[in-house]
Amino acid sequence: MSELDRQILKTIIDTAHDHYFVVNADGQVLDVSPGAAAVYGMTREELCAANVHDLEASGVLKPSISLEVLRTGRALQMMQLTATGRRVVAQAHPVFVAGKLECVVSRSMDLTDIQLLQQEYAVLQQRFTDHLRRNSRGSELGGGSARSVAEQTTHDAQQGRALCEQAAREQAECEDAALELGELQVRSPVMREIALLLKRVAPTNATVLMLGESGVGKTAFAHQLHRWSQRADGPFIEVNCGAIPESLFESEMFGYQAGAFTGAGNRGKAGLMEQAEGGTLFLDEIGELPLATQTKLLKVIQDGMITRLGDTTTRRADFRLVVATNQDLAARVEQGQFRLDLYYRINVLPVSLPPLRERREDIPALIEQHLSRLNQRHGRRKLLDASLWPILMRQDWLGNIRELENWLERAWLSAPSDVIDSDSVKTLLNTCSTNNANGLGSSFGFSNEKSNGIGVTESFTTADNSHSPNSPSAPAAEGAVAMPTPKLGPNETLKEGLARIEAQWLREMAAELPSTYAIAKRAGISQPTVVRKLKHMLLK
Repeated sequence: MSELDRQILKTIIDTAHDHYFVVNADGQVLDVSPGAAAVYGMTREELCAANVHDLEASGVLKPSISLEVLRTGRALQMMQLTATGRRVVAQAHPVFVAGKLECVVSRSMDLTDIQLLQQEYAVLQQRFTDHLRRNSRGSELGGGSARSVAEQTTHDAQQGRALCEQAAREQAECEDAALELGELQVRSPVMREIALLLKRVAPTNATVLMLGESGVGKTAFAHQLHRWSQRADGPFIEVNCGAIPESLFESEMFGYQAGAFTGAGNRGKAGLMEQAEGGTLFLDEIGELPLATQTKLLKVIQDGMITRLGDTTTRRADFRLVVATNQDLAARVEQGQFRLDLYYRINVLPVSLPPLRERREDIPALIEQHLSRLNQRHGRRKLLDASLWPILMRQDWLGNIRELENWLERAWLSAPSDVIDSDSVKTLLNTCSTNNANGLGSSFGFSNEKSNGIGVTESFTTADNSHSPNSPSAPAAEGAVAMPTPKLGPNETLKEGLARIEAQWLREMAAELPSTYAIAKRAGISQPTVVRKLKHMLLK
């Protein structure tokens, strides 16, 4: 080996983020990367003077992956627990010269910090569940035959004061945190916790997987994660994996050399991965990636190297990877539509953003922010009438923030005066979200419905009632079964009635269908939503 080759190898080992071991055929450690000392509890000099047989016997390596490769002659991957209590994933590869195994090169990645972050996130999710449970219980009257009315009233008052004090503290904390969140409008406790978690992991290079329904703000949080990171001065490259045709995806992502294919530019082109050098690469809708492209992406993540189309040289990939999807990747893995090894590579720190209907505290700030943008864009100052606020707060916004912003823009353009009130946007209120509440009618309360006297409507559409299945004049379909009209219970609100009917349907489907995936397919919703709803039912 020439002196240049030695220096190149030394530079690679000395500057590597992962921890490298080079071991000869006798098990003697030839070289290690400097960062290995903190993980394995020995100095670099002590490790280089040791034999892997002794390191395994003394518990420094539990077990030694290099010894396993020396025994089997095959590449291997395993989990290790070091003497310092660190958990690492190690990969080792044999090096053969003239058919003889001469040495083993291994590298390990410390997962301890990542696991701690995942545990923090699990605690966050539990706190969110407990928060919803407390609020749900706080809104119920409770009480039993053994408790007097006075005792019940005192108990409710104390509980109400405690909840109000807690809400005030959480609101104050959220307002303080919002000052540091840039354009993110975060007021709800759960979103504040998610934001603080992302702020803690931002300085690392850990891959973040953003999960959540379409329109919940995954892209906005990815931007904020980039601004918090040490790569904030670098580029933020956003790629919608579902918008690029499969035939063009490789050339767009990896780039190409001049003349690599028919129609290629004379100067070649740097791919999106190269353009993200020193910054963040955000892959939105990663669940849409074709399997062939998933394989190539996995290789880049594993090796950290990029090869342009038509090129023979490789380039180092230096970017922080953030991915997002509104799909259930675990289900796609089971269906054979997503690679299991890629799923594990990107599922380092999963962050689930709840839908807007589960964090209604964020709605006012989002409305004010977007209304300010519309006023600035169109050069006219319009205000939202106070009568619209309770209506907009009750809306479920199945399209989340995106639906809210689109509705506000339509309302802004439709209002003839500088005040957007219920009269000027009545048509929008009737037709904005016809699929809200699982298709049980407009949630805005301005439809042409006929009341049955106790608050339940006989028609759940804003269309002509002469075509309604519930209309006396509508002919019954052949073989159709007449469905009874749902009734609200005494003192039961519409929201509570819909929740009760939904829970009844879920129980029936859970009894009939074999899995949550089958329930999701039958109900036309995502599997995580089914799990969340069933869990909420159990907690009540």
